[in-house]
Amino acid sequence: MKALIVEDNDNLARSMATALSEAGFNITVANDGAHALPMLVQGGFDLMVLDLGLPELDGISLLRKLRHQQNTIPVLIISARDTLDQRILGLEEGADDYLCKPFSLDEVVARALVRRAKHFGGETLSCGRLAFLPDAMELRIDGQPVTLHRRELEVMEYLMINQNRLVSKDQIIDRLSTMGEPVSYAAVETYISRIRKKIGYDFGLKTVRGLGYYLAPKEAPNQESDA
Repeated sequence: MKALIVEDNDNLARSMATALSEAGFNITVANDGAHALPMLVQGGFDLMVLDLGLPELDGISLLRKLRHQQNTIPVLIISARDTLDQRILGLEEGADDYLCKPFSLDEVVARALVRRAKHFGGETLSCGRLAFLPDAMELRIDGQPVTLHRRELEVMEYLMINQNRLVSKDQIIDRLSTMGEPVSYAAVETYISRIRKKIGYDFGLKTVRGLGYYLAPKEAPNQESDA
């Protein structure tokens, strides 16, 4: 999958390029929207990571031009503009996701992997006996569907995409709060508790004390946990 990073901070662009390359992306970097636009018109990219504060053609203007041209490339905005109004503006202009600076590189990779899963036609996510169908937003165990509420499904999808990686409560909250709907630590704990009760406790979903959650196939090495 080819990704275009549009970021004028060279150090940040290189760091993101390295992290995404290690996750399996083929990376191209542009330092301004004016530079990125002809590359996007030419096509061939499956994802764009877009900064808003660019020196010539800013991120929102680039996004508007793309959507006006009916270009449907998935767009992950990264920005220091962290107000709710700015998030809503970015999403209304056609972004698929919005991540505020400062952020961890792991979170950029996680968000990009979500977009990759969506891009490839809702490719089934598997983790041992668990399977998640993004198109249907359905979790299955040994082929049998499990009844989960919308928020529980969103949490489970995020954990499945990030299996074998530690996921913090803050990352889950940020993921669920993309549209500005508030999510608390207590709510995340409730979603995890409900998921465990519905799928059973023998599926490798662990709480790593003080850090977050870890989903791995049953046969994976155990993690120190309070679960």
